[in-house]
Amino acid sequence: MPEPTTKSEPQETEQRIFEAALTVFASKGRDGARMQDIADRAGINRALLHYYFRTKQQLYQAVFAHLFQQYVNSFSESLQLDGTFGENLRDFIDRYIDYVREHQDMARLMMNENLAGGSLLGEHLAKAFATKGSPQQKMQQAIRKAVETGEIRPVCPRQTMLTIISSCAFFFLIAPTVKVMNPLAATDFDAFIEARKQHVFEVLYHGLALKGEAT
Repeated sequence: MPEPTTKSEPQETEQRIFEAALTVFASKGRDGARMQDIADRAGINRALLHYYFRTKQQLYQAVFAHLFQQYVNSFSESLQLDGTFGENLRDFIDRYIDYVREHQDMARLMMNENLAGGSLLGEHLAKAFATKGSPQQKMQQAIRKAVETGEIRPVCPRQTMLTIISSCAFFFLIAPTVKVMNPLAATDFDAFIEARKQHVFEVLYHGLALKGEAT
């Protein structure tokens, strides 16, 4: 059975495995991915891959947990929701879209997890919604506060969160369709993303604000 030869090798090898597994799982889904494909992409033999992770399911769960926690930590550190609701909403939209743009394999991994039933994603999301300081909890609190202070009309925070996140992420997952529907997306996707941020903000903010209050 192959074993690492240096102290730094295990961490470096595991990182290569995680990166390779993310790419393969994102493109082929959990069921379609093969351990040999992951080993080849990581530049290691299959025996060494099984030394670190005995089964594909074990690897999938480890990769998913690692990436989801990385997302929560990174997003939470950058997200500051201490302004008006309009400022908070704009900040959340901008940062969420930017994060997905930089981590599109993770977005595809989550989509494939949903198509496979979503039980693992559900576990992590439930934990995030219950964790103090998580992006999900921060934004829900901002929505509740805005309702209480009269900044926006009464809405369900969880329904509103779903609408915000869907508006920020879904267009990445159907990019080929988006490029047909919007010429800017086909010629300059980065410019389209910036325009999309503004559009999502305007539609959501003016839809939530009390009549005559949106500015």
